Amino acid sequence: MASFYIPLTGLNADSTALNTIANDLSNMNTTAFKAQATNFSDLFYQQVGTTGSGNELQVGEGVQVAANATDFTQGSIDSTSVATDAALNGNGFFILNGDSGSNVYTRAGDFSLASNGDLITSDGLNVMGYLAVNGVVNPNAALTAINIPENQVEPPQATTTFGMTATLDSAAAVGASMPGQVQVYDSLGNSYEATVTYTKTGTNAWSYSVTMPDTLTANSSTALGVTTNLYNFGASGATQATVNSGTNLTITGPTATATATITAPTVVAGESVATYAAALQAAVTTANITGVTVTSTASGQLSIVGTGITTTGSVIQDPVASANATGNLAFDASGNLVSPAANVAGVTFSGLSDGAAALNMAWDILGSGGSPTISQVDATSSVSATTQNGYGSGEYQSFSIGSDGTVTATYSNGQNQSVGKLALANVSNLQGLQDLGNSDYATTLASGTASIGASGTNGLGTLQGGAIEESNVNISAEFSDLIIAQRAFEANSKAITTFDTITQETINMIH
Repeated sequence: MASFYIPLTGLNADSTALNTIANDLSNMNTTAFKAQATNFSDLFYQQVGTTGSGNELQVGEGVQVAANATDFTQGSIDSTSVATDAALNGNGFFILNGDSGSNVYTRAGDFSLASNGDLITSDGLNVMGYLAVNGVVNPNAALTAINIPENQVEPPQATTTFGMTATLDSAAAVGASMPGQVQVYDSLGNSYEATVTYTKTGTNAWSYSVTMPDTLTANSSTALGVTTNLYNFGASGATQATVNSGTNLTITGPTATATATITAPTVVAGESVATYAAALQAAVTTANITGVTVTSTASGQLSIVGTGITTTGSVIQDPVASANATGNLAFDASGNLVSPAANVAGVTFSGLSDGAAALNMAWDILGSGGSPTISQVDATSSVSATTQNGYGSGEYQSFSIGSDGTVTATYSNGQNQSVGKLALANVSNLQGLQDLGNSDYATTLASGTASIGASGTNGLGTLQGGAIEESNVNISAEFSDLIIAQRAFEANSKAITTFDTITQETINMIH
């Protein structure tokens, strides 16, 4: 009977509405959850006659669920300060990929790291994006899993350019000098204190000399009481590298009656390794330290061998410098640098003691803006700033996600490097997406194919690292809808009991 069928359709529809509301309320604290609303539509109508004026008399056959529409409006952004979290503000979805190989999509950015460093969701799906090679992201490359380089070491970068902002005293006497230091790095990541020494040569004229002292570490070993200390001066040390006057080596060893300590003799500027070894041997002999032999080897090593000896202090070499490590500076009457008129290229130091490649640098005298960074005025000579582009190796420390989706790793050497960029996607018909649970969605024929891009492009939203998007469930509205759905369910139930009473009375009339 239609009298029973019609309210049953109402009960079914109201039951679906109540289920939807209950699901919304239960997901109030689910990250990036999107609330739903159940929409009804009436069923077909049966014509039972016409009026005197010809109007049709129609009786409805009940109600049906027309749609369970999802509210994709933005949820509130909650800062968590957790590096793996990311909130999407605006249109779009994060792109995920699992073992099936097909992409799914989510707004929930409460990510974590897998044991291999992959950025994953709570259900283990990889967060996809664009790979960075040597810190450069290629947005045209195929999507790949975002990986954080935990437990990795960033390789060093040798210094190729250095600069110095300096003021030279125009009133200085001829022969006066002023040194300026800048820290530089070789290809193995070892650091050096490069010194530019400015010397006044005349009116508006100065010379410069770039030096880079190389402190040597002894390779020390003891066998059968005999101690051997080898100081490696580099591949070309035997014939070209020289001992630096900063050397402060001391040797303590036995004499015929006691022990004695000598301080290495004063080094003549530019003294060779072989000459220095001979002078050191002479000092040992004069102090009557027995059983000590000081020589220089063919490969450029300073060798100190003896029984019962100890050495302290350091030995410093001057690596082989190029011709461009020295030169002249000329200034006009206003103190502006006029020569050289271009950056000084090819400032090279070779024969480094650690075996690194020759350090080949350009001195950026003109600076990034093209204006000279060295000037001459009537004031005390000084260096106010230095720049250089090298760095030593560094261990991974942390990472962050930028507003454009770029994932940046930070290393112990102070360097930041892009390791990837999160990709985003959107579809033309959001209501056509299939809800997979776990805050994941899949595309369908109704939704259309997902378009993929980067944060902030093609209508896609922007990201906020260290934050998550909250559920957009409105508890006040849900409670209001709950009351309406409850009343509707009760009304349809009352209709059924009413029809049941009428039916019973009809049956009683027959009997």
